[in-house]
Amino acid sequence: MDSDPTRRTVAEHLKRAELMYDLDRLPDARAEVEAALRIDPFSPNANTMAGVIALAQLDPDQALVYAGAALSQDPQHRRAMVVRGYALADAERRDEALQAAASLLDLDRRSWLLHIHYALISRRAGAAQPALDAAWNAVNLAPEQPRTHLALAAVAESLDMGDLAKRSRRAATELGPESAEPDTGRLPPEARRTAPAFVDASPGDPAWRNKIYGPGFFRGALGRSALLGLAIAFALPALLGTEIGVGVRAFFAVAAVACWVGWFTVLRRHRRAE
Repeated sequence: MDSDPTRRTVAEHLKRAELMYDLDRLPDARAEVEAALRIDPFSPNANTMAGVIALAQLDPDQALVYAGAALSQDPQHRRAMVVRGYALADAERRDEALQAAASLLDLDRRSWLLHIHYALISRRAGAAQPALDAAWNAVNLAPEQPRTHLALAAVAESLDMGDLAKRSRRAATELGPESAEPDTGRLPPEARRTAPAFVDASPGDPAWRNKIYGPGFFRGALGRSALLGLAIAFALPALLGTEIGVGVRAFFAVAAVACWVGWFTVLRRHRRAE
């Protein structure tokens, strides 16, 4: 079998996987990575690429497994460390994600690319100020790189800093023909992972459970719908229940307002993620 001229090497499978990933053909990319792992299950590069694809398919737990396998072979594998940081943030393990982001800068504090990853991982983990500081650091380290300005724009948009986001995108456009999304080394940072506006529960969609149930119940479509339904259910007797006591109507009114606020909050976060 080893003499088969049509048999690809790990590197060849990974090259094709990168191409399929860039074309957004994730099932094909996964097939190539799985072929590489059959040849060498301990390959840090193959395991890392498998983690990249798992992240793109909204499966942070699996991404963590692959990143861990890569790091067990090469503890300072940069891409595996980056994948682990994003996966921890997506899995809502905030403190661990921030520690993983900080470990990237320990590798090289002069790397504008690592500052971009630090910023986007911190943003995903909900640490606004560290994310903004790191994005500015990336711009200061490499003002000639469009991607640093795009990363700053992505962080600024998540913080409702519209003017800064517009200026940063304009700066990136003036520097080069980059896309509107920050492309940080073909990795799947937050700015490249966009959730669809509508829930598609097709059995062929590997992320259907996450879309419906979310990483937390009220962050999924089902939870948001439940909050909206509760808000309406409490609002109706509060507004129309003329035969109900004042105290009971007041209770329903407070509950309705609380549900409305909760629904609006999670919906706003969901739209930001898009």
